[in-house]
Amino acid sequence: MNGDFALLVNLAVAVGLGALVGAEREVTEIGKKARRAGIEFSGLRTYSLISLLGFASAFLADTLGVWALGGMLLIVGAFLLAEYWRQNFLGITSELAALATFLAGAVAFASPLIATAIGVAVVLVLATKKWIRQFLKKVKEGEFLATIKFVIVAFVVLPILPTEPVDPWGIISPRNAWLMVVFISAISFVGYVLTKAVGSRKGLGLTGIVGGLASSTAVTSSMATESKRNRKITTPFTIAIILASAVMLTRVGFEIFVLNRELLPRLALSLGTMLAASGVVLVFLWKMSSRADRKQKSKKELELSSPFQLAPALKFGIFYVLILFVAHFSNRFFGSQGVYATAAFSGLADVDAITISLARLARGGELAATTAVNGITIAVLVNTLVKLSIVQIFGDRQIFRQAFVGFMIILSAGLAAIFAF
Repeated sequence: MNGDFALLVNLAVAVGLGALVGAEREVTEIGKKARRAGIEFSGLRTYSLISLLGFASAFLADTLGVWALGGMLLIVGAFLLAEYWRQNFLGITSELAALATFLAGAVAFASPLIATAIGVAVVLVLATKKWIRQFLKKVKEGEFLATIKFVIVAFVVLPILPTEPVDPWGIISPRNAWLMVVFISAISFVGYVLTKAVGSRKGLGLTGIVGGLASSTAVTSSMATESKRNRKITTPFTIAIILASAVMLTRVGFEIFVLNRELLPRLALSLGTMLAASGVVLVFLWKMSSRADRKQKSKKELELSSPFQLAPALKFGIFYVLILFVAHFSNRFFGSQGVYATAAFSGLADVDAITISLARLARGGELAATTAVNGITIAVLVNTLVKLSIVQIFGDRQIFRQAFVGFMIILSAGLAAIFAF
């Protein structure tokens, strides 16, 4: 009885997936035009039946043999080929979607979870057609080649690297070191894609959020430089800078969650306090911003580097290994004070390398959790001071005054959290 009920649940999943894909086909502009013109267009009912056929074929294959599934697949394929011919070969997307729906229905017989993943992926690919085309128009050949390089580095080079440590002290594993390169590159890659897709002209605040995924320092530099060219508006640029720094704090928290989530409760007091302080500053700045300022938009897109370049990735890998060595021996010979000095040095250029290094050392028991948390917080504090210096050097005086007050509040909150901790 339980087996039959589970089978009925799987059947409902199969039909639901078919209905979801079919509904997407009906609500598209092509489907609506076909309906208005009186042309029969495959929609919710058709795709539900196709998925149902897939489920029934898998059921028969389980009982009679795999030929039942193969035979029904050929029949469905013949119908789809006839439909493709009837439409004068004007595109094969709907036919391929129908074929994928049939297979999703078949998979639902054995694994409704995998079938749901397939169905949702089909709907996403179909529904994002307009967005994908607009995005691809913005992609240059060099950026596409950079994407291929990233795929090679992440999925070709990484698996072949040895996992055993290669140094006498057992600190560095080539695969783990390269994994960190891929990890940070992936975060920057996502930030780059979002920036390319959304565009900074949607608003300075959105630029701060999206750009902060890739580089809060890049956002700070860009906004500070732009503030000198648009002296009539100030607060929106400051908002973008503070937002980017807040995103950086969130990014560090995400890295800790992935690498050593046991540190998260401890970091909640330091980074969490700084993030809360950032929220208070942003609310104050937003209220202070005039309506005219809010309507202003930057005329210059935030310029980020290519989505992936091998040289910066290798530099990060070397920097990461160096920080790992320095942190290890500093802790061995000088205790926590040596780790804190290393964290401060690292924060001058980057917070990701020291975050990853200390998180890994703490996870392996080579470093106390308290020391790791304080070290990460110190790196963040130093990096925040660096961004404030960038604003002072490249930005307008008014934006520096605002950023100075805002960052001082955030820094004070972080220092108070360290002493309280």
